[in-house]
Amino acid sequence: MVKFKFAGILILSIFILTGCSMFTKLKEKLSAAKEETTEKESVKESVKNESSKENMNFYNKYMEVMNKIQDSGEGVYKSYMSEIPKPGSVTKNSLIIPISFQMASQTLGNTAKQYERSLLDGGELSKLNASDDMKNDLENDLKNLLPAMKEFSEVSGKVSEYYVNREYKDDMSKVIPYEEEMKKSYEKYKAAFNKLSEDLKKYKPKRVIHDPESASSPDEKSSLIMLNAYGDILETAEIFFDSFVNLTFFSDMSEAKVKFSEFEKAFEKSRASVLSAEFSEQYKFMKYNFEDYFAPTAEKFISEGNKFFGSGGGIKSDKEFLKGYNEMINSYNSMIKSYNTNIGTINRVRSW
Repeated sequence: MVKFKFAGILILSIFILTGCSMFTKLKEKLSAAKEETTEKESVKESVKNESSKENMNFYNKYMEVMNKIQDSGEGVYKSYMSEIPKPGSVTKNSLIIPISFQMASQTLGNTAKQYERSLLDGGELSKLNASDDMKNDLENDLKNLLPAMKEFSEVSGKVSEYYVNREYKDDMSKVIPYEEEMKKSYEKYKAAFNKLSEDLKKYKPKRVIHDPESASSPDEKSSLIMLNAYGDILETAEIFFDSFVNLTFFSDMSEAKVKFSEFEKAFEKSRASVLSAEFSEQYKFMKYNFEDYFAPTAEKFISEGNKFFGSGGGIKSDKEFLKGYNEMINSYNSMIKSYNTNIGTINRVRSW
């Protein structure tokens, strides 16, 4: 009986030890599986965040590229319309001095060369990463735009030389054909540019509206106020620009005028929120950058807008319209460039 009892205790002890060992191993496996799952989720979230960051960086860079190209392309057409008379007005005795037109043509050619090297010859644009659709769409758009830019530059360069060298005094036969070439090359450039612009809008990052009161520190709070202010300004600016960009001399400007007024109100409201916010010595540069660099570009844009819309029916010709239109485009792009610079600075110093 004692032997059976001892044997039973021995078997039970072995079972308990074995069971504990099996339980421990099972626990270890479950724990490992949980850690692996957590690690995968962490990696997945990290990849997602990195992807979002890359998309944002890609978007901002292509916005900068688009603005510079627009400055260059519209600069050519603006100077052409301003300095070269209509074909029916050109005579052998006309005094035509198209210096700005010639310089704008060279600038467009240089811009095309710069981005061709950057995208196609191992430069900065070729090294940017983004989601597959975004990268493919925008890179293909730029690849199609570059030849149109070069063609527009070459045509405008040829036409500007014709007038700079006074060739029209001896040969008037090229005046009308050159006008047609300019129009055709500009329309081709504009169509390719608009394709890039429209596709870029598809990938615009969704705006985040921050809650400054939820900030964990005064510096974070002031930063969030700044980001909201810039966000409100940009949002109303882009809404206005969409209503403005396709206007012509014969367009109804009433909607664009209303959107411009809404932008002006948003800017003043946002400026008030920035100026009333408290900044530590370390973060006062944000306020100063807004006051000294961004605000003047916005004020310039508002000034041009007030002149453009204030003239109302006072615009007598398509050339006069185009001059004001291009001043609006240039001042808008200058404001957006300042915005991108300041937002980039804020995001680089934020540590939360």
